[in-house]
Order: sequence, then structure tokens, then C-alpha cells
Amino acid sequence: MSATLREYLLKGIFLSLWSYLALTLPPSAPDWPRFFIILGCTVGGLLLSLLIGAVVQFRRGYRLAGNWVAFPLVVLLESSYWIYIGVILGLAAGVLLITQSGMDNPANGWLTYFVLGGALLGYGFHHLRQVKDRLWRFGFGAVVGAALAYIAIHYLEVPTLPDLPSILPDHDAKYHFAVVLLLGIPFFYLLTFCGEAEESEVEIAAICAALGVGLYMLGLRSGTELLAGKLILLCPLILYFIYAVRVLPGLRVFKHTLRGYSSLHMGEHLQSLYSFKHALRLDPRNELASQGMISLHHQVDVTKLPPDSDLLNHLDYGFCLDEAQRQLIGSRTPTSAEREKAERMLNLVEQQAPRFSARIDYLRAVSLTHAKQFDPAAELLGRLLSPETVYEPSVRKGVLFPAWDLALRLHPELVKRLGMPELAKPGRRMEAIAATERMLAKSPNDASVEDLKNLMYTSLTESEFVSDAASGPPTEFNYEYVEQLGLALIDNPDVERRDRGMAFLRIAGRGLPERGPTIFKKLADVADSLGRPEEARGYREQIKRAGLLVGHKKLPDDQRALFFHTVRQLATDSEARGEFDSAIGDWRIVLESGNRELDTCRKLAELYEKHGDPLNALLMTETGLLYSGKDVDLIAKKDKYYYSVQPERLANVKEKVERFFDVDYCTKKASTILNQNDLDADSLDWASHLLQLSKIIQPKSVPVRFLEARTLLRKGERDAAVATIEKIREEKPSGSAEEEAWYDATRLLGHVYLNELNRPELALKCFQDYRDHSKSGADTLFNIAKSYEGMGDVRNAVKFYEAVTAYDQHPKYWEAKEKVSQLKAST
Repeated sequence: MSATLREYLLKGIFLSLWSYLALTLPPSAPDWPRFFIILGCTVGGLLLSLLIGAVVQFRRGYRLAGNWVAFPLVVLLESSYWIYIGVILGLAAGVLLITQSGMDNPANGWLTYFVLGGALLGYGFHHLRQVKDRLWRFGFGAVVGAALAYIAIHYLEVPTLPDLPSILPDHDAKYHFAVVLLLGIPFFYLLTFCGEAEESEVEIAAICAALGVGLYMLGLRSGTELLAGKLILLCPLILYFIYAVRVLPGLRVFKHTLRGYSSLHMGEHLQSLYSFKHALRLDPRNELASQGMISLHHQVDVTKLPPDSDLLNHLDYGFCLDEAQRQLIGSRTPTSAEREKAERMLNLVEQQAPRFSARIDYLRAVSLTHAKQFDPAAELLGRLLSPETVYEPSVRKGVLFPAWDLALRLHPELVKRLGMPELAKPGRRMEAIAATERMLAKSPNDASVEDLKNLMYTSLTESEFVSDAASGPPTEFNYEYVEQLGLALIDNPDVERRDRGMAFLRIAGRGLPERGPTIFKKLADVADSLGRPEEARGYREQIKRAGLLVGHKKLPDDQRALFFHTVRQLATDSEARGEFDSAIGDWRIVLESGNRELDTCRKLAELYEKHGDPLNALLMTETGLLYSGKDVDLIAKKDKYYYSVQPERLANVKEKVERFFDVDYCTKKASTILNQNDLDADSLDWASHLLQLSKIIQPKSVPVRFLEARTLLRKGERDAAVATIEKIREEKPSGSAEEEAWYDATRLLGHVYLNELNRPELALKCFQDYRDHSKSGADTLFNIAKSYEGMGDVRNAVKFYEAVTAYDQHPKYWEAKEKVSQLKAST
């Protein structure tokens, strides 16, 4: 069991014992002499524990030394174990005395339950204390205190309790209960104050709950509105807020600090270190704890400690360096004694924590500068400023700015020995700039830092920046500042100053892509004015790169307009150069602008055509027709590009283009061509080409395969055409377009069977199937009759010819009448 949990269990048991005492002792006429005996036992236990604690401290070697205030506090804080034992054993003895006396009270016999409940309450307090967030802990404490007060008041104010009648039967009993309860609060606070566990809001919440219950019960007997009313409960609430917010934080620090001094006095350095660290963690600016930490580090002789000493692992070397810095850097020049004191601190850290070597070197350089030893100071500072020297990176970052400030500005002797030549060495300036930006983030209004910043940036070269930006633009760098430097110089008539301005703007453009269009536009305009067209084109390419890097949708409106204007310029220039790939890429970017899409699609189609890519030209044409389906120029281009697309190319990119490819256009155009009576060979090849393309996109399409069969018939390839249509016949589809083509294919096959292959029985099946079509009519009846005639079935032939004669306006009317006469005459 941890010491903290043990203390909280004992606190809970104390509360339960005292509550039991308060409930058991005060009927309407309490036995006060017996109570004072119990109180005497408790006080006696406390005094005995304090005496034991004082003896222990004397045996440890602690003496009064004229400090009559500190010694009792030390005894109190260092003897918590004995105090807990003395107080609780004394109280327990008194409570047992009451229990054995057989006093007539309904609460007698409940002692075991009270003790168990108190232990459980202490366990709950222990867990509430472990809440890390202070505000949550404060809130939980308030809730717990209010809940305890409410439960106590509610169950003590009612006349009876279940199975426990008339504990506090009248106002006098409640008054006596309140007096006893309030007398126990100092003892509980003493246990809280002296405990090894850090005091928390939970204990003061319990105290305020007891105070609230006591004051409320006192008010019941007083009979006054002020005390009897609920307003009295505001007192403990106010006390909880003031104590938890204003008193408790300082008290925690004070107790840790006092324990630290006590352990330091006894030579227990590790325990003292823990206490001072804890105090400074709670209040980093506490002067008393800081002085104690300083005294501790001065007392420690690390040369006499074994290498595996725990103290070496827990010494606060950062604090040592802070103290050395306080001695060396301030409003006045340090004395030799102060420098010696700082040097001892630096030696301590150097021996035990070499990871702080960067900060040690900086502080030693400061100390040597104060001692006017400028050469060794400059040597140390130069080593620190060199990126090649191996240091802990985070520690070096922390001292890099003050080191550069010392080398460039603060002391003329160091400026003479280091200064600007040191800054110009490879890799140094960008590190110095980054350190300056970090310092400005901490102290944005520091004029001296601004001066150093101006010195570093104005002498920056583009090669220094590019070398540092090889793996990406530096983040600790003020690109806006560099942009302003560039704008101030770029229009200067002096060539050198103008070139520096252009270099600054190039640097700014790399780090500010969202402002890149404006920055590189300025550079492009200057290059044009100087007669450098290729350089200007390069800057325009940078405008495009910046826009693509950011994404045109994320650019501000003015930057986005400039971006697309520049891309159009680049596209036009690339086309004039015959660089069609570049021109196409730029126009495709322009297409995303959402402006003049129709013209952009037309331009892209033409560029793809010039580049020998009819498929992409076709896709751009189709895209343009989405914006204007009646555009005459695009319609003409569509005819040309569909004719030019190669089937092999289309097959390779089928998945990418099938949703753009207009199969319906191809079938309609092919059907129109095939319907011509005087069809020449070129037109027939055109129709065949369109259908070949369509079949790549929709290989199972019935309309496409039907038109393919018609093309084969027009070419004289009858057997192939019949095989194609017979395959179609086997797969009767559903759906308007597919079904329509199936019926047309069936009718065409019937004609071929009947008129070319002399297979009337097969023709009959085709025409009979076609008769189910809504478009069938007298023609179909005539063909069925003709099929029966070819099969020698005169009766059915006459029947269907006569059916045709019912359509007296039909062109086949007279031929059908003549057939009927001939067939009847033959029989």
C-alpha cells in the first residue's frame, strides 16, 4: 500500500470516528465531562506524537538554531506518520470508551460500519485526488463537498431514520452534535497539513462540508432567520473557493519548500532535490524555492559522488545553467566572484550533462568576454556558430540567436574577430535567420532583434538560400519581408541593386506560392523590359508552377485571374513554337478555369489534330458539343475526327474513352450512308469504319452488328452477312433500340433467304417472327405468301395473297391479285 493511499484511508477513518462520536455523544443533555476525556485522549495522542517527532528530528541532527518557528513546522511536516497514529489512536480509545459505557443512543453498535464507511470514503478521496486537471479537480471537490453536506443535513434534520430512531430528537441535540462536529475540524486540518501526500481540493471540500453541516445545525437552535436559513451554507462555499483558489496553491509550494530545506539541512540531497523540484514545478518563480535549489547545487560536490548515484541523475542542470546565466547576463557587468560562481555551475553541468555543451560554450564565451579574454571567447563562439560542430540540436537552437547577437552586434571586439565574415560562411546565414525568426516569435516588439534581422536579410544571397532550400523551402524564414526588400530594389536603375531585387523576389516566390503569380509577373515584366524573352518565359512558367502547387481554386481571385491569363500566354507561345505537347497541356489547364470552355475545347481539338492525335481531338470536340450541341464547326470536326480515329488506338484506350464515345452517332451516320442507292466505295468504307469503331466500344450491340451485316451485303460478302444475322437471331434482346434492330435483322435475313438463297422455309420463319413487330404490315403478308408459294403450299400462299388485297392502296395490291388469280388457275 502506498503512503498516499494509507494517509487517505486514515483520514476517512478519522472522519468516521469523529462523526460517530458526534452522533453518539449528544442527546438533549450530553455528558460533556466524558467528551472532554475523549478530547483529552485525542490531544494527548497528538502531543505524544509531536514529542516522538521532535526526538526523531533531534536524533537526525536537526537543531533549533534559534529558529523557534521553523523547528515546530519541520517536526510537524516530518512526523506525519506519528501524528496520524497518535491522533487516530487517541480518538479511537475515546470512542471505544463511549461504546463500552453503554450510553443509551440508537447509534451504539454501529462503530464497525462507520469505520468501514470511513475507509471507503478515504479510498474515494484518494481517487479524486488523482484527477490531473486542476479545474476538474476543483469542480469534483465542490460536488463532493456539496453532496456530503446535503446527505448529512437531509438525514439528520428528519425526525427519524430507518432502523435508527431519534438520533437527534430535538434542536438541543442538533446543537450539541454541531458543536462536537466543529471541534473535530482542526484535527482533520492538522492531519491534512502534515501529511506526506500533497494537499488537494478534496480535503478542503470535506472540511467545508463539515463546516456547513455544523453551522446549519447551530442555526436551528438559534431560531434566527439568518442562521436557520439556507443562506448560512454560502459561508463554506465561499471558504472553499477562496482557500482552493488563493491559499492552497501557495501552501503546497510552501510545504514542499520547507521539506526541501529540512532535507537539505540534514544532508539528504536527493529528497531535498525532489521537494524543491516539486515546488518549482508548481511555482517556477518562487524565490524561496529557487534559493533552496541554488543552495542545494552549491552543496553538492559531484566529484565525490559515485558514478551510479541517483542524485546525479536527478540534479536540475537546466536550473544550474539558468543560475549561471543570471550571474553573467544582466543590466550590469558581473563581478569576478559572480563569474567564478557561474563557472562552478558550468563545470558541474559540463561534467554530468554534456548534452548542454552548446549552452555551456555560449555562457563561457560571455564570461570570457566580460573578463576581456576576447580571443578565447571568439574561438568558443565560432565553434558554437559552426554547423559542423556536434551539439545537441535542440540545445544549440536555444542559444543560437544570442550567440549571433554577441558575434554581430553586442561587443565590438567580437564583431571585429567574427562579425560579417563569420555570417558569410557556408550554411551560417540561414541558420542565423532561423534563430532570429524564433526570437521574434517570442519577442515581436524587440527593436534590437529587428535590427539584427535587417542586417541578416539585406546581405542574403540567392545562392545561400538555394543551398539551404535543397530539400524544400525553409520554414523559419520571413518570405514577406524578403518580398518587400525585392520590391524596393527591383525598379532601381542601378543594375546591381535591380539584380538583388530580382533575386529577393525569386526567393519570395519560392516560399509564397499563393502569391507566386503576382511576384513572378513582376519579374516577367522586368525581364521583358530588359529584352530577355526567354527569361520572361521562365518566370511565366513559375507563375504556372505556383498556381498548380497551390491549386487554382485556393488562389485569391486576383492571383487566379493572373494565373489563367499567364497560362493562356504560355499556350499561345508554345503553339507558335510548334511545341504542341506544351500547348495542349497549358490549354487543358485553361479549360479548368470555367470560362470560355467552348472556344478552349475547339482550340484543343485543333491542337490535337495538328499533333496527329485524332482520338483526343474527337474527345475535345465531344466535350465542346456538350456546351453547344449545334455548333456547325464542331459538328464538321466531329465527322472528320471519327473518320480519322484508328481502331487499334481506340481499342487500347477503350476503358478511358467509352463514356465519351458517341456510338449512337456512328450507327446513325452509318445507317444514313447505307441507305443511299448510289453508294460509292469511299462512302462504304466510311460506314464500315464507323461501325468498326462502334463495335470496339459496344461489341454486343444488336444495332451495330445489324449495320455491320448490311455493310457486308453491300460489299457482296453475303455468307458473312448471313452468319452475322443468324447469330443476332439467336439472341433476341429486350429494349427498344436493341429489339428494333433485331426485327430489322430478321426481316433482312428473310429477304436474303427468299430472294437470294432460295430457302423459302427459312424465310417463312423470319417473316412470321417479324409479323409480331408493330411495324409489320402488307409487305410482311406478301413475303409470307411468297415464301409459302416457294414451298409449294398453294392454299396458304393464296390465303396470304388475299390478305394483301385487303390493302387496296398498297403498292403490292395488284401484284397480289394477280398472284391469287394465277395460283387459283393452276389448281
